[in-house]
Amino acid sequence: ADSGYEIAWDQMELPWYQPAQIVPNPSPASLQVNEDKGELTVTGKDFVYAFDKTTGTLNSLQFQGKELIREGARMNVWRAPLANETDEWTWRTANIKHNVEGNGHMAATEWYSSGLDKLQFYLEEFNWKTLTDERILIDVKNVLVLGNQKGAFQNHFRYTVDGCGEIILEHTVIPNGDMPSWLPRMGLTWILDKNLDHVQWYGRGPEENYPDRKTGYKIGIYKSTVQEMYVPYLIPQDYGLRTDSRWVKMVDGNGIGLEFKGNDLFNFNAFPFSTENLTKALYTYQLHPFDGITF
Repeated sequence: ADSGYEIAWDQMELPWYQPAQIVPNPSPASLQVNEDKGELTVTGKDFVYAFDKTTGTLNSLQFQGKELIREGARMNVWRAPLANETDEWTWRTANIKHNVEGNGHMAATEWYSSGLDKLQFYLEEFNWKTLTDERILIDVKNVLVLGNQKGAFQNHFRYTVDGCGEIILEHTVIPNGDMPSWLPRMGLTWILDKNLDHVQWYGRGPEENYPDRKTGYKIGIYKSTVQEMYVPYLIPQDYGLRTDSRWVKMVDGNGIGLEFKGNDLFNFNAFPFSTENLTKALYTYQLHPFDGITF
């Protein structure tokens, strides 16, 4: 090999650290809250957030007059099955306990037979209260019932919004009833404005990596775009996951957008297709970008 060619590498956590330089946040401004029959609006300096009271969903997030989302956080347990999960060779080893005729003989049969792809949403509670002049709490409880009506997820969101525009989202999920043997995913889905297609993250990369195939990807700070993160699998499926992320920034060409962080390491992917399109497409020509980014 040529001089300087890397033949092996490793990363390890050092027993010491250099404290990060802490940049003090600006003093939060007071919040203005307006409520009508169908919507709760929270207004601060340079931002307006709106919650749909009939669904409990954050349905608008504007910064300096620019809309950043098409749909806010929703509990998500679904992703497009991978090719291996739709192949019959996985049937015998997939721990299938739900098998409804018409859903094939494959690993994903368990999910389709349970109705994971057809969750029915019901709002239970939507409440809010002012904590201080600069902080407000929105409390949302809903239930997502499996398509086969034999189980449900109790979902609880607690949004704390401050006068700087930061949102802290506490999320709790309790499964009840006859659940599938395993879930393809557990987390949140956002639909972002399609212009937030510049991606920067602190985690594993730069290529896609998965919980069972990630140690060959270095932890670092990477940049890409939603379009560049596309992986042209022969059979359309979920793709582009990045694991062990500390934070992710989704911004437009001017650097305006959203930053996501978690208390623990998290995984993410971002694509210009709807999850439904990725799930149903059998060939790549059937994939059609829509007016948003699935995150």
